[in-house]
Amino acid sequence: MSSTIDETMFNDTSSNSSSTSQVLRNFPLPTHPILNSAFRIMCVVAVSRMSLEHWRDTHNEEWKEHVSVMVNRFQNSNVTAGLVLATTALLLTTNSPVTSLMVFDTAASYVFAMISFSAAFLSVISGAAVVVIYETSTVHKDMEHLRDMSRCQIICLLLWLGYPSICLAVATCCLFVSLFIACFCSGNVLVQVITAIGCSAFVLNGILTLHVFNCVHEPDAAKP
Repeated sequence: MSSTIDETMFNDTSSNSSSTSQVLRNFPLPTHPILNSAFRIMCVVAVSRMSLEHWRDTHNEEWKEHVSVMVNRFQNSNVTAGLVLATTALLLTTNSPVTSLMVFDTAASYVFAMISFSAAFLSVISGAAVVVIYETSTVHKDMEHLRDMSRCQIICLLLWLGYPSICLAVATCCLFVSLFIACFCSGNVLVQVITAIGCSAFVLNGILTLHVFNCVHEPDAAKP
């Protein structure tokens, strides 16, 4: 029984790898579990898909809908990065009105706030560039050359598409850490308890995100 299940899983994995390798002619999927998971995460961050299977046909309506979704996502990311940028700028340029609740004059809090400001600024700039280039370049008929790109070109393209989201994630995490340090250093027990609960919720959300990511697969891979 177990050998039958293993054989079925092997056949499914082989068929999926073969299908994707036909899409990316010069970039076979990594077989190592860690590298394969890293590639899947990169695809999710860059193109909101578990793989690059949607590159197979760039002339249908599904591709146009995907481009529209991606442009909308980048625009929303730019708005969020702008909010983070404004928040960190406020923290860096003003003093805490109530030092018994939040203390912003600590070096660690300022360092993380500066990192958050820089990352949010990079997210806004790169996000605007991605929106302009992605929206104008994907309307041409020559998008099929994506499948002929080398491994290095595909990785660079995915990193470029995911750069605004990566910078936004770094900015958000650093802003949270800066606020956590400012609240925890206040010496107020109630504020420290609330901050600890908020930090636990933040970590729990990250764990749940990774768990959901590992449980959700492509529809074809989920079929028996």
